[in-house]
Amino acid sequence: MKLEGDYRFDAAVQDVWDALFDPAVLAAALPGCEKLDLVDGAYVGEMTIKVGPISGKFTGKVQLEDKVEPDHYRMIVDGRGPQGFVKATAAIALAADGDGTKLHYDADASIGGKIASVGQRLIDASARAITKQALDNLHENIKRRVADKAPAYKQAEAGDMAKAVAKEVGKTLLPAIVIGVVAVAAIAWWLLR
Repeated sequence: MKLEGDYRFDAAVQDVWDALFDPAVLAAALPGCEKLDLVDGAYVGEMTIKVGPISGKFTGKVQLEDKVEPDHYRMIVDGRGPQGFVKATAAIALAADGDGTKLHYDADASIGGKIASVGQRLIDASARAITKQALDNLHENIKRRVADKAPAYKQAEAGDMAKAVAKEVGKTLLPAIVIGVVAVAAIAWWLLR
């Protein structure tokens, strides 16, 4: 089975890259994912997958290779369960796309066991639907992460701006206050003589 496509994220390349390597983010994004851990550089997890009338729990391992941050990497997937198995390789590439990021994926997979008996068209449709749902979920998660970072950045920026304004005001206001105090003192001295 061949699965290839593009997806656009409304976030910078580094934000997308970071999310793709965060097990908590991936676990939340993957439909049916019950567990995902990073163990010795590989992701190990459990998922419940449904393809047509057949569903089952799969355990799997995803090994990452040829990683060049933040441009591309390759995944080697090995998943097994009572309903069958899946072995796949996938190339993932990220590129800036205006103010967002374009992710390109190209995967080849072999599927066997009961799950393969449902037919190629149903498997293709299910794989595309699961991929789209996972990418949509990932996109929402990335947008939330970026939004959570933005207020802190804006607060820091506002704090820096307030300090700069205070400094400038101090430069102009302090001499005015000194001149005012001296003038009042001079007037008081003149009136009281």
